[in-house]
Amino acid sequence: MQKKISHSLTTRIFIITLFLLVLMSGITYALIGIAMPASYRMELDSDLETQVFQLIEQLKQTTFEKSNSLFDRFLMNTNATLLIRLPDNTIISPPSSVIFEDSENDNVSTIKENENKILVGNGNNFSDTVYDLSNAKEYSFSFSDMEKDCSLIVIGGTKSVNQVVTTLLQILPWIIGAIVFISLLAAFFYSHYITRPIVSLSILSKKMAGMELDCRCDESRDDEIGVLASSLNELVQNLAKSLEELKVANGFLQLDIDRERELDRQRMAFFSAVSHELKTPITALQGQLDGMLQNYGSYKDRDKYLAKSLAIAHSMERTIQEIVTISRLDASDFSLGRADFDFSELVRVIAAEYIDFIEQKDMELDINISEHITVNADEKMMKKVLSNLFSNAIRHSPRGEQIVVTSFLKNGCVYFSILNTGVQIKEEAISHLYEVFYRADDSRSRRTGGSGLGLYIVKRILEQHSAQFSIQNLNDGVEFWFSL
Repeated sequence: MQKKISHSLTTRIFIITLFLLVLMSGITYALIGIAMPASYRMELDSDLETQVFQLIEQLKQTTFEKSNSLFDRFLMNTNATLLIRLPDNTIISPPSSVIFEDSENDNVSTIKENENKILVGNGNNFSDTVYDLSNAKEYSFSFSDMEKDCSLIVIGGTKSVNQVVTTLLQILPWIIGAIVFISLLAAFFYSHYITRPIVSLSILSKKMAGMELDCRCDESRDDEIGVLASSLNELVQNLAKSLEELKVANGFLQLDIDRERELDRQRMAFFSAVSHELKTPITALQGQLDGMLQNYGSYKDRDKYLAKSLAIAHSMERTIQEIVTISRLDASDFSLGRADFDFSELVRVIAAEYIDFIEQKDMELDINISEHITVNADEKMMKKVLSNLFSNAIRHSPRGEQIVVTSFLKNGCVYFSILNTGVQIKEEAISHLYEVFYRADDSRSRRTGGSGLGLYIVKRILEQHSAQFSIQNLNDGVEFWFSL
């Protein structure tokens, strides 16, 4: 029970409210029980005194024998006790049948005063009927037939006051029951009315703590609790929005992390491939040089193996240059040196550089390009792209085949394609052609497949230019195209 009270605001408010209501109702009833008799007594005393003065005025004009009716009327109206003190200090009851009836003594009973009390009886036999004079008042008056003054002793009627007190005590259990019952109902409804929005806010805060951000508090009050509910709803909405933005940011961050990991993987793979690619020609070069220095067998023909060593050195130089180009492209501070230049003229210049290689393989070059196509790009980088594409087309085409170069301007874009006939690429190999040191031929030979870096460099340069590009098999050969 104690745990429930300590964990429930509604229960605590219910108990406190019930206690306060019962306490205040009890205090109110006690004050009524104390104040009502006193107030009622004061009201009776005031009214009694007024009627006493009226009686005295009437007695001054009436003889003792004829005063019966006056005393009867007074006693009926006031319910008080009257005694008369005669000039000789004898106390008698008034000539009335209201209090005492004694036919033998003409309605006058024997009265004896003793120690501030009055005893009533007949003859010398006094009963225990006692009138307390401590609450009595004496008023001086005289009958019309008496020369000396008498005193009218008036003892206030407390019977009505006592009846009021008795009635209050009799109904006290019922009042207590009604107070408890009404207090229970009032405390129950009041505690639930007060704590209902707070309970709703508590439930909302628990859901917020559990990251249930689709919940809302439906309180529409205009007081402080309503403001708190509105603020919590706004907080939930802002928190949900912030979490959604955080999820999006985390998604981008995860993409960046994955991209960085992929770049690291590619770098490791690249350096591993570079070390492997350079190890083979270096080993061959070392073997040839060692053989020539030791004059072993055929290595005595130094001119022949010096020429081979020079070819290997040139091949390594080209590979290193391509590695340097790749490093520049992958550098974070790399930026293109864009400028407007004649793309048509650049294509013709590159084609002229490779015309001797084309003639050596008895191949035919067919150029179909529009005049004066101007592009905004990095001319040096585009020269590398075209050189690698021409070199690949010549290297991978059989003798006597054809190379077709096409370029034109359409809808503000420059389109370029180079087709080398007489060859096809396996479909599963096309997606790997842009990987470093990948060679599509089955022998994987540097002699037939080149360095394996050309298309990777082409891909990186075209990506830097935001160009679209693709390699595809056609019926008569392989085409590489891009558009700027």
